[in-house]
Amino acid sequence: MNDPIVKVNQGKLRGVYEKNLNGKNFIAFRGVPYAKPPVGNLRFKDPEPLESWSGIRDAVAFSDRCAQQDWFTRAIVGSDDCLYLNVYTPTLNPSEPKAVMVWIHGGAFIFGSGEDDMYGPDYLIEKDIVLVTINYRLGIFGFLNAEDEEAPGNQGLKDQVQALRWIQQNISQFGGDPNNVTIFGESAGGASVHYLTISPLTQGLFHKAIIQSGVAINPWASSPKSPMESVTKLAAVLDKDISDVKEFINYLRTLDISCLIEAEAKIRNRQDKILAIHPFIPSIDSKAKNPFLSIQLNEAIKNGIKVPSMCGYMSHEGIIVIAGMNDDMYNEINADPENLLIHPTAKKILNKYNLTVNDEFMMLLIFNRKFLMFQCIFTNLSMK
Repeated sequence: MNDPIVKVNQGKLRGVYEKNLNGKNFIAFRGVPYAKPPVGNLRFKDPEPLESWSGIRDAVAFSDRCAQQDWFTRAIVGSDDCLYLNVYTPTLNPSEPKAVMVWIHGGAFIFGSGEDDMYGPDYLIEKDIVLVTINYRLGIFGFLNAEDEEAPGNQGLKDQVQALRWIQQNISQFGGDPNNVTIFGESAGGASVHYLTISPLTQGLFHKAIIQSGVAINPWASSPKSPMESVTKLAAVLDKDISDVKEFINYLRTLDISCLIEAEAKIRNRQDKILAIHPFIPSIDSKAKNPFLSIQLNEAIKNGIKVPSMCGYMSHEGIIVIAGMNDDMYNEINADPENLLIHPTAKKILNKYNLTVNDEFMMLLIFNRKFLMFQCIFTNLSMK
């Protein structure tokens, strides 16, 4: 059997025939570029359209992940050159174009990828759809907002927009229907989907949305502060002056990914860590030439793109954050409860009622996290 080959706007791609766990045949195209690699002077800039190539390009292996600190091993991995997607299709020549689902991974906007190890096609490919999973820039690389075109902000969300543009232009070559595209994601991916429904840049790029365990107005998904606060803190950590923003950004381009990720981690204070908030996340980029979000979130939500949407959350939201707790951590928190609870009266309350932080307390914390961060917010959104 000849290798599967498709022709997209930029050139030809070679994929691979595979079977899922139940023996269903499908075709995979992995590591497909959708934008020009954001390396060198393009680091921190908006994504640029992909250039063409000659010959047949192999699309049989995943690309590098976007630069990040691995959530499980804590190793710094990935690359600037990471704007790739993966396409899984039952057939290249269907009798009728198939519905397309585009998965946007989670990871607090600082880690994750579209690889098979977490988001494989085995289940959804049996639903007779074309599945696309994408990478997008993370952390400082994807959300540094210096209010300047050298780093305009929301680059990671604009990567997602660029991927959706590529899908509109090319998915028919994989048997997909560009007029029937559903975007869906979880956690930061869910918040990304929500953002995509409220940005003027996405008009006509998708037709349905599924938001899972995260929305744009979660405290970890949007920054209420001036984006320059994080830039100023970053400069302090690196002992650099920012009177000339362009010069500072050019300096950042000379640093390797490890140096930038380590500097980013040093910016976070105690409250940021408790709330799982990171310094470089989606923000208002009204000063950009091509803004993703130029107005306040509440206004953007009111004016958003009207497409059929679903949203939901799990019964134990946040349990992954609690799963790593052990006796040493409990002892540390009990010695100083304000390490866990932000409110200044936290220690007084725990002392008054003779409370200690234990497994029962942590399960209550999970419930409250689910209620405050998801149930209340989702109910509020559904009423708008």
